[in-house]
Amino acid sequence: MKDRAFSGRDLKDALAAAGAALGLPVAALRYVVLDPGSPGRVGAQPTPARIAVMLDEPGPAAGEAEPDEFFDEEDPLTLIREVVQALAEAAGIEVAAEVAEEREAVLVRLAGPDRGFFFGEDGRGEVLRAFEHLLQRMFGPDVAPRPIRVECEGFRERRDAALAAEAHALAEAVRREGRLRTMPPLNAYERRIVHVALTDAPGIVTYSVGEGADRRVTIAPAPGPGGPESGRPEPGSDG
Repeated sequence: MKDRAFSGRDLKDALAAAGAALGLPVAALRYVVLDPGSPGRVGAQPTPARIAVMLDEPGPAAGEAEPDEFFDEEDPLTLIREVVQALAEAAGIEVAAEVAEEREAVLVRLAGPDRGFFFGEDGRGEVLRAFEHLLQRMFGPDVAPRPIRVECEGFRERRDAALAAEAHALAEAVRREGRLRTMPPLNAYERRIVHVALTDAPGIVTYSVGEGADRRVTIAPAPGPGGPESGRPEPGSDG
């Protein structure tokens, strides 16, 4: 029996739909989050949450070994490829993975006609980062001390470079105009990219404002010799 994909307005709805369709309580479901979904923002449509429920295969015939008996002996790189294939089948997409051990990390390169699935509708790569986190949780101990890094056509490098370039352009505008600028909502990883990019920018401080999905980075003129202005976070703050 193949794994099955379900969707809903949010993760709770997707789980409820899966439980109702399979006749199982939500607590009994074994699932992977394919897309956490998004409530939508100005100019962007909301996207549904999607999960893949892992269904049990029929038990082995008499005399056959249980697959888990050999799990610990299987190469973790092979297992990572199998997880990518299982996710692709559950999501109905055509994607394959090349997994290689490199000096700094175990690199998972995704390729295929549907690789754009991992970029997300907003192009920010939330699904890519979520999948990397999932693989790290599953196989991190097996490949330690190297982390698992998921790449897809150099997306991460391009996104990081674009964020850094945007941050530097805004910093230049702040220096020129003498007034602060606030970037659109960014996740924690993206906010760190901005803070690091402007760490040594002359006459500039950065700090984060807002809560949850609306958290943003503000780029402001550096205060005078007296230190940060009263009530304003320290430079580079993302607390």
